[in-house]
Amino acid sequence: MIIVADASPLIFLAKLGHLDLIWHLSDADIHLSALVRDETLNPKMADAERQELNDFFARCHLHPSQQTHSFATAMSLADNDTLALAIRLRAGRVLADDRILRATAEAKGIRPLGTLGLLLAAMRKGALTQPETRRLLDALVGLHDFRIGIAVYQAVLAQIDRHGE
Repeated sequence: MIIVADASPLIFLAKLGHLDLIWHLSDADIHLSALVRDETLNPKMADAERQELNDFFARCHLHPSQQTHSFATAMSLADNDTLALAIRLRAGRVLADDRILRATAEAKGIRPLGTLGLLLAAMRKGALTQPETRRLLDALVGLHDFRIGIAVYQAVLAQIDRHGE
């Protein structure tokens, strides 16, 4: 399945040291735009994060920016480029956390999957244990400034807890 990745899930998974979880998606064929790659590589990031991202990018299909579509002015250039690439490639999924990007992708028939959904999918496939998934969720929110509402946090916790039943 063709999956087009946006920056946010890549950044957060690299912070957690778990970019490898993306490869647990069934037959993941990851594509991203050069804008997304550039957005993820912050000059102030830790060396381990940078190395993990560069190793990840070496396994992906990198596309030059098209910058021909603007689906929403509220989306960044990279988000617009991600959606344009997903449409052009007829991707089955787009990895994204941005609400507008996710909603627009869904309206175009592309299933979105965010960082939290990826953690839950990895847990369901056995790539993460319940305690690991909870620890990573708490690290995202507590250490890495991953912004979610209380209701979303509680819903994800409930899914983690139900997995053990």
